[in-house]
Amino acid sequence: MHRRDFVRSLVGASVLAAAPRSFAQSPIATVAVVPLGPFPPAFLAEIDAGLRAELGVAVLLLPPSPLPRAAWYPPRRRYRAERLIDFVRPLVRPPATRVLGVTEVDISTTAHGVSDWGVLGLGDLGGLGCVISTFRCRMNTPSEAQVHFRMVTTCIHEIGHTLGLEHCPDTTCLMTDARGLVRTVDRTTGHLCARCRARLGLR
Repeated sequence: MHRRDFVRSLVGASVLAAAPRSFAQSPIATVAVVPLGPFPPAFLAEIDAGLRAELGVAVLLLPPSPLPRAAWYPPRRRYRAERLIDFVRPLVRPPATRVLGVTEVDISTTAHGVSDWGVLGLGDLGGLGCVISTFRCRMNTPSEAQVHFRMVTTCIHEIGHTLGLEHCPDTTCLMTDARGLVRTVDRTTGHLCARCRARLGLR
């Protein structure tokens, strides 16, 4: 896939503790979540709960998969995010309609004029797949709770891209573009703004 088809995002994660959301009876998507390499089961449970609570999607937890060698980028000792998405995209099989790869390794893509830009996540805009990493969620963080906040919010943000949401101009919305500054994420509410919710048909 051409790189312009990707939305670059540097948004972190959220532990959702706000009031319950209201959704239509049918989920807007079914998200298959696949760990790429070792990944804490407790984190998977938080991601599952966060996606369901904020987006009203159904979630399928898939067995872990080894990181693909084709995605390894030796010069920076990272994994290329777009190649990870290529790897997980074929996992979209009924009933799944989207796939989210989750990993603890550092990932990167070409963004902001830099050929190898480290990111928290990357997603197909209006497509099938996305990937997030917890590696940068741990940078400059005051607490483990903040790591979890960034991680879950990143997952929601990237799935939001696959559902057609672009970056939001509202800097408190979790769909804001952090443009490489992870602390930008910390200033969001960890939730979609009313405009983005309306675009997805969420009440």
